[in-house]
Parts: sequence; structure tokens; C-alpha cells
Amino acid sequence: MNYLFAALPILSTFLGGFVVLKWKRDLHPLLSLSGGLLLGVAFLDLLPEALTRGIAERLEISTVLGATLLAIVGFHILDKVFAVHAHHDHAHGEPGEHCENERHGKTPAYARATGMIIHSFFDGLAIGGGFAVDPKLGLLVTLAVVMHDFSDGMSTVTILKNALGHESKALFPMLALDAIAPFIGAIVGSALAPNASVIAIMLAVFSGFFIFLSLSELLPQAHAGKLSRKMGVFLTILGIVIVFIFRSIAPV
Repeated sequence: MNYLFAALPILSTFLGGFVVLKWKRDLHPLLSLSGGLLLGVAFLDLLPEALTRGIAERLEISTVLGATLLAIVGFHILDKVFAVHAHHDHAHGEPGEHCENERHGKTPAYARATGMIIHSFFDGLAIGGGFAVDPKLGLLVTLAVVMHDFSDGMSTVTILKNALGHESKALFPMLALDAIAPFIGAIVGSALAPNASVIAIMLAVFSGFFIFLSLSELLPQAHAGKLSRKMGVFLTILGIVIVFIFRSIAPV
């Protein structure tokens, strides 16, 4: 595994957190593009590779797809437990925008931030699993995670800033944990892929994870912005096309 590339999400997460604190401009288009990248990686690379390797290892197709389905349901449950969804106030709308989901206001800020850290750890597992299959796939997964972890950094800082205040000393330590989590996950993901059968299931799980993130978190939040209402669909499709072109030029 290339540790330099695996470390890129660290920078992406810190940048996302910094933007929430300093930048006031609309960032919804980045979320639209990120959602498209995740969908493209899931359906054009991870899932086909999982099926190919699973069939070669005599795994039932239903077993591989079942792993993807269980991942979607599992991460949905995890999302509900930690209530990791957050409104990025300066990025997603007006600074005082009210969230209609009362549970988000009742859930302790640290629990929600911890959910984001766990979330980021699974991003890293996907990177490690991708590199365990092929360096090109690892790079593609890293690209998608880098785009997504920008949003994670935004979410982590927003959660804590809204609950604890702009000057809270907890902001940087929690953001740092969120930033380093993908790198640790990448190391673990690379180590947990000892054979083709395990890799096939891991890739199926990661594809479910990316599908869930795109459809439940990134795209719904992205289309809340004025600019994304006009060009969000185009940017989502552009993200998918980027993955398609990358795969065509450098197929796994």
C-alpha cells in the first residue's frame, strides 16, 4: 500500500474543517461532485471487482451482493445510532438554519463527532482494501475518499462548533482524530485482506458503504444549496464520468 496516498484524506479532512471555520461561500457543488465520485467508484469498480473475485473463488453472487446490502443496512443503523448527519451552517445554508430533526439537537455532540470518526475509519478500510486488490483501484478509492472526507471535516467541526462554541478547545483534537482515522483504517484494511475471498467480501462491503454515503448523506445535503439546485445533477454525473474515464484509461 502507498502510505503517501493513504495519508491524503488527512489533509482533506483538515481542509474541510478549516473551511467551515473560515470560508463563507457555498460548498454544495463539491458535495455533488463527491457524491458522483462515490457512486462511480462503487458501481464501476468496487462492486464489479467484488463479483469477479467472488465468482473466481466460487462464492455465490447472492453472497457478494448480500454483503453489499448488509453494509448499506449496517451503516444506516450506525448513522441512526450516532446521528452523524449535520448541517454545515456556512456551507449549507444560512448560519442559523434550523434542523427539523429534533434528535440531532438532543444527541450529545461528542457522540456525534465520534460517529464521524468511526465513519472516517471505514473510509480508510476502503482505501486499504482497494490497495490490497490493485494499486490503481487503491488510487481510485483514495480519490473518492479524499473528496468525501472534505465533507467529514466540515461535519465534525460544525457539530462541535454549534454545540460547544466557536472557541472550544475540543475542536482541533476531535478534528485531528477524524483526520487520522482514515490513515489508520487504511493500514488495518490492507492487513485484513489475506486472500481473494476476504478481498471480495471487503470490496462488496465498501461498495455498500460508498452507496450509502452518497445517497443518504452527500447528495441530499448537496441539493440543499442554491448553486447545486442549478448544477448539482451535472456535477454528480461529472463525478461518475470522471471515474469511468479513469477506469477506461487505467483499468484495474
